[in-house]
Amino acid sequence: MRGSIDGRPPYGLAVWAAVSIILSLMIYASPGRLAQGGSLMPMLPLITIFIWSSIRPRFMPPFVIFIVGLMQDLITGGPMGVWALAYVVALMIMRVREEDGAKREIGPIWFRFVGVVAIATFIAWCAGSLATGGPAAIRPMLVEAAATVLMFPLIGLLTIRKRSSRSGFGI
Repeated sequence: MRGSIDGRPPYGLAVWAAVSIILSLMIYASPGRLAQGGSLMPMLPLITIFIWSSIRPRFMPPFVIFIVGLMQDLITGGPMGVWALAYVVALMIMRVREEDGAKREIGPIWFRFVGVVAIATFIAWCAGSLATGGPAAIRPMLVEAAATVLMFPLIGLLTIRKRSSRSGFGI
C-alpha cells in the first residue's frame, strides 16, 4: 500500500511543475506565434501557474511567477516586465484557496481563474501602454484572454480528474 502523499518528498512534483511551466512557455511561443501568426493562443503559462498555485502553492512563490512572466516577455518580444507584473499581481490578489470548497469542483476554480485572467489582462494592457507610450491594442489581448478562459476547463478537468483518483485536487 502506498504511503500518504503528504508524507512523501515533493521532489518529483517539483520537477513536474518546472517541466510543465517550460512546456507551456514553449507551446505559447510556438513557431506560428513567433512568425506573427494568429493570436488565438491561450495564455498557457498563466493556466499552468494558476493550476500549480492551486495544487501546491509553495511551488509557485511570487519570484517564480515573476520569472515565468519575464520569460514570456522575452520569448514573445514584448516589453520586459509586462506579463511578469501582471501575473504576480493577479495571482497574489486571487490566491485564496479556501473559496474552492473541499471537493475542489471546477466551477469555483474556473470563476476564480476568470478573475485572474481579467486582472492580468488589464494590468498587462496598462503596463504595455505605459511601456510603449501609447494605448496598446486591446483586441488581441481580449481574444487571447477569451481563448485562455475557454481553454482552462479542459486542462482543469484533466488535472482534477487525475488528482481525484489519488486523493482529491489538493495533492
